Amino acid sequence: MPDDASRIAAFLGQTRQLLERLDYKAIAAGKQLLLDCYHRRGRIYAIGNGGSASTAQHFACDLAKYVIPSGQRPFDIRCLTDNPALYTAWANDADRADVFVNQMRGLLTAEDLVLAISVHGGTGFSADLVRAIRLARETGAPTLALVGFDGGVLHRECTCSILVPVDSTPQTEGIHLVIEHLLMHLIKEDLAHAG
Repeated sequence: MPDDASRIAAFLGQTRQLLERLDYKAIAAGKQLLLDCYHRRGRIYAIGNGGSASTAQHFACDLAKYVIPSGQRPFDIRCLTDNPALYTAWANDADRADVFVNQMRGLLTAEDLVLAISVHGGTGFSADLVRAIRLARETGAPTLALVGFDGGVLHRECTCSILVPVDSTPQTEGIHLVIEHLLMHLIKEDLAHAG
């Protein structure tokens, strides 16, 4: 087995390579989708499972507070895993794959945006995410995905998808957080200059 220093170097080397392979145009398009939703006063629904749920929560926190110039209107964003009682009630009492759809049904409009975060992009996993983005498409709401591996269904079906091209859950989840913070940096600067 290689020593720790070799394994650390290998992991961080892969991280650097993956950061260099990110699609800058997709990141810029994702930033614009988020800003467009803000300017039209739509709501963002952030969804994810497991580690991706925590990234969705991080998005919700940063968009609601960090990016906003002092005294200005925050983003209207809801992370659909933030209410455990409601989330588990739907998961227990209805089809588990509709846990996000049931929270958005009757509320989601074409002015809103669904932000889906998934390591596997809904391929073989996370039917709840796939159903949510399909509801958004039926409603006319744009969708933004952060995905890994081959991108899966979300990469193919979302309005914009930012792919981390690696078959590694730790790398995908870590780089999703880098992308999240990059988007926050860009949005914060844009909103500051707009004021």
